[in-house]
Amino acid sequence: MALLREFDPLSDDILFDVGHQAYTYKLLTGRWNQFSTLRQKNGISGYPDPRESKYDKFISGHSSTALSTAMGFAIEKRLHRDDSYTIAIVGDGALTGGESYEALNNIGHLGLNIIVILNDNDMSISKNVGSMARLLSRMRSSKLYHRLKWKYKRLWLKLGFFGRFVIAFTEKIKDMIKEFLYSKMIFEEMGFTYLGPIDGHEIGEMSEIMNRAKRYKKPVILHVFTKKGKGFSCVENDPVKYHSSPPFIIEKKDFKTTRSDNSYSEIFGKTLVKLAEKDEKIIGLTAAMSEGLHMKEFSDRFPNRFFDMGITEQNIVTVSGALAQKGMKPIVGIYSTFLQRGYDQIIHDCCILSLPVIFAIDRAGAVSDDGPTHQGYFDIAFLNPIPNTVLLSPSSADELEKMLKWAFCSAKQPIFIRYPKTTASFHTYPNPIELGISVLVQPGKDGYMLVLGSFMETAKKTIEILKEKGLDIGLVDVRFAKPFDQEMVLRLIDQTGFLITLEDGVLTGGFGSQVLSFLNTNHRLQPGSLLSFGLDSQFLPQMKRAQILAKNGLQPEQMAETIWSQKNEYNKKGE
Repeated sequence: MALLREFDPLSDDILFDVGHQAYTYKLLTGRWNQFSTLRQKNGISGYPDPRESKYDKFISGHSSTALSTAMGFAIEKRLHRDDSYTIAIVGDGALTGGESYEALNNIGHLGLNIIVILNDNDMSISKNVGSMARLLSRMRSSKLYHRLKWKYKRLWLKLGFFGRFVIAFTEKIKDMIKEFLYSKMIFEEMGFTYLGPIDGHEIGEMSEIMNRAKRYKKPVILHVFTKKGKGFSCVENDPVKYHSSPPFIIEKKDFKTTRSDNSYSEIFGKTLVKLAEKDEKIIGLTAAMSEGLHMKEFSDRFPNRFFDMGITEQNIVTVSGALAQKGMKPIVGIYSTFLQRGYDQIIHDCCILSLPVIFAIDRAGAVSDDGPTHQGYFDIAFLNPIPNTVLLSPSSADELEKMLKWAFCSAKQPIFIRYPKTTASFHTYPNPIELGISVLVQPGKDGYMLVLGSFMETAKKTIEILKEKGLDIGLVDVRFAKPFDQEMVLRLIDQTGFLITLEDGVLTGGFGSQVLSFLNTNHRLQPGSLLSFGLDSQFLPQMKRAQILAKNGLQPEQMAETIWSQKNEYNKKGE
């Protein structure tokens, strides 16, 4: 609110890192009546998006990017002699990310006209960690001091000109002392003028300090402390739980969550604890996502073997490679969309030496509500080309547990186990996990559906519909996207001449495309002999997972119709 009092959101550039901080901003910049559609299909985004509003200057779904964006904007303004302001609102959790430090270093070096508002609530998604968090905690100082300071100012302001003179004089004395005491502070050393800490819930004080910052025309840090969930007691008391809560019911000022499922994430967390009880070499690592990944129980049980390193995906991947090189068994819990941020380290620090690091990739495939910034459907495509990688996807809770056990016992190279944010199925197979070997679930005379991951129930329903139409399609749980069961694929194509692949990832470069290339190389590919189902390579707006799948033709009725049509065409050509 203070930002919109002191700056022009059209001529000035207000940037949020990450975009969930922008909800109030959205309400006050023309989206009040649309706010009930937040994170829903055809509604407004959970993040700033310039395609949605002229008041949103850049998209920001991932953390630690706002300072680099601000730097680019400010350089353009300097080149065009534009005196408008560039303001970056950065959470203290975002300062754990390396990109933030890179930007701070360069902004200070260039002396750019950027105002950085450090929104310090001592939390990101999980409790902040690291030296920066401790430094900010010390700088945050006493809330009592800040309340007394504001009351002191209001008292003197009642005395008119003389009061304003006293305030100005004491501010100069305070600044001289602070400059002496804090001259070695990290922000000052990086070329920023440091102002604060300031109570972020005092709009008058915020407006005053922003006005002061505007006069510098050089890099300024406004250190603002706030309370996460301010005014909503349940959130204040448990900000982690309600960071991204499921729908809830408010009854007598208490929250009663409606979520009670057995998700892949929960199965992963429970299995990890069981395995770690028997193997002291297992080390858990994550990037500020311990609760979402259900690694909290592991961290409580084995605090010396758990490392939440903040928003530092690159760092975590390299650390895990080093641990593996030293004979430990590291497992990196990470969301698919954030795995992208450590891509170079996966190649350089894990795969070249073929180090046995295990990656548990949560939120893989289509993801509800968050739109283009948080989709997890690119991982198969970007991991497939890298040498020394093994990619698995479980179809049930039991399969995930088996895959984790197998990985810890058999890993000789980086292993990636990907699973979606959905309820896990509970079917089991007697077959043990073997590298690159699939499971023949049921035979078929007219073709086979090769399923990767959590789509087994969808595949079974599709096969039932096709059976009613007179098509007998068999079913295979392929387990491995890489290396896939080439012997099984050749045998089935030779038996029936018709294969279908189904995956929760982009078709371009995905599992289906690998099968296509393999069949073509082995001279088994005929027009219409392979049909691949997956996700189109596009950035979709926010919608539910089921809606994303339907949009890509991945509901049983849709797939059955497509398969029926192609099989008939294929049969006609064969005749």
